[in-house]
Amino acid sequence: MKTAAVGDIQKNFSRVLRNITAGEDLIITKRGKPIAKITSLGPKSDIDWPDFYTESVEIKGKSLSKTIIEDREDRF
Repeated sequence: MKTAAVGDIQKNFSRVLRNITAGEDLIITKRGKPIAKITSLGPKSDIDWPDFYTESVEIKGKSLSKTIIEDREDRF
């Protein structure tokens, strides 16, 4: 596992991303002390993405935009 300082990452971000995408783990240091660890998520096919559409809830009633318009009309 490699380590890199915050400044080095800022200067060479594209190279750091290539290494992480290749599967390399990276420990980020600030003033010589480890503060974070970056790991690759792996190929997109291996990531278990949540299905937000099936978990969504249907909202019934007036739309928010209609409610706001009606509220503004009452004030003027």
